[in-house]
Amino acid sequence: MSFAVRLLGITKRFGTVTALDRVDLEVEQGAIHALVGENGAGKTTLMRVLYGAIAADEGSMEVEGNTVRFGTSREAIEAGVGMVSQHYGIIPELTCLQNLILGAEGGLVLKNKVAEERAQSLAARMGFTFDWHAEASTLSPAGAQKLEILKLLWRNARIMILDEPTAMLSPADAAALFESLHRLANEGATIILVTHRLPEVLDHCSRVTVLRGGRRIDEKLVVDTNGNELATLIVGEAIVEPDRSQPFEPGTTLLQITGLVVKGDHGEQALKEVNLTLRSGEVLGIAGVDGSGQRELFEAIAGLVQTQHGSMQMLGSDCLSWDAAERIRNGLRLIPEDRHAQGVVEDWSLDENAALGLQRLAPFANKGRVDGKARFEMAEQIADRFKTKRGGLKLPMSSLSGGNQQRFVAARALCLNAKLILAFQPARGLDIKGTQQVYDGIREACRNGSAALVVSFDLDELLEQCDRVVAMNNGKLLEPRAQDSLDRDAIGRLMVGAQ
Repeated sequence: MSFAVRLLGITKRFGTVTALDRVDLEVEQGAIHALVGENGAGKTTLMRVLYGAIAADEGSMEVEGNTVRFGTSREAIEAGVGMVSQHYGIIPELTCLQNLILGAEGGLVLKNKVAEERAQSLAARMGFTFDWHAEASTLSPAGAQKLEILKLLWRNARIMILDEPTAMLSPADAAALFESLHRLANEGATIILVTHRLPEVLDHCSRVTVLRGGRRIDEKLVVDTNGNELATLIVGEAIVEPDRSQPFEPGTTLLQITGLVVKGDHGEQALKEVNLTLRSGEVLGIAGVDGSGQRELFEAIAGLVQTQHGSMQMLGSDCLSWDAAERIRNGLRLIPEDRHAQGVVEDWSLDENAALGLQRLAPFANKGRVDGKARFEMAEQIADRFKTKRGGLKLPMSSLSGGNQQRFVAARALCLNAKLILAFQPARGLDIKGTQQVYDGIREACRNGSAALVVSFDLDELLEQCDRVVAMNNGKLLEPRAQDSLDRDAIGRLMVGAQ
């Protein structure tokens, strides 16, 4: 058996915390190997050791049969190891082409035409499409993820580490990505897939390694395991399915949208005569491929974009004249799509981030001034709500893993009498338990009189977690028949515009 990667006895400590405890990982050449575990299990830390971003305190590494010890990520890249992390390295002001080749230009003089031809060839190989001259700021999160993956091919990576690569991709884009990954593996590339999505493991990987609490718990051939066994290994106990036996009872209308028209970034109609009714007690999911208008609908409800036509009533009042702050004062709460750009300030402490967007509300504000003691107490409640693993509330948000940041942002949205919850990919980067906790929290708020509008590119997640699901296609909101409100095939047809 030929191994592309062998990590033996890898140990990494951060102060008094042991993030990795004598972890072994062996990955066959040409395989798609899954690495799974809860948030904070050590998956990303282990991959950052392999990528040279951090140094292990103990242990040894072999890459393609050679003993290595990378001091920097550049050394890892030169050895054929590339990594796409959950945190994109895209510079918004540069073009897509400039971002692709940044740091790997290949000489003092850049031949733009040659570079673009190679970029186009690599994109076609993966089934991606880009406007190479457009600024990267125009990319959706899914587009940014695709560009990050292309960076690995540009740098001739033979060992590709993908950390939650489908978290922001539509089902169709995810399927296309895995088709490309299988093609790359057949050509000899080795892919390490860090994921929380067990169906991806079962459908696309040959082996799976499970980490828990910084230790390797088990490694299995995928053909010898199943989703229930993996979930139990990941969590350490059997997963109890939530009780869905009691249907929701819709109450008063909390959001009424009629004939809403919103223009996109290029002047096109991004929302086309959208009609939507959301009642208290209800968790309503919006399915659709990325770019179908979900983002513009979310921003219109939040008061972040101007509407051209239509009406919107929130909590019984005409809200189109309200700015975002006024909507928050009236009970609107947000779990944003991109927590880094819209949900947290990573250099700020956890207790400062607890008040972000809510700083004008009690108890954060007292007679127009910040109440530091109350903010700290609320931050503790928010962090405890979904068991955010943290070192201390005065530490910067950047000290948390991506999944724990998401837990914190989701919990913050459910505090202070949330009445209308807008959640865009609320389970992004969360493990099995974290996903269930967040959705249980959303559902609990709704059963107590709130309402939630949830956008996700994972249709199965919406069908499992929501009371009913509608679809968006080309700026239009399409509702299935009442009896098909949770029918996968019916909603799937609406997602592509078929009635």
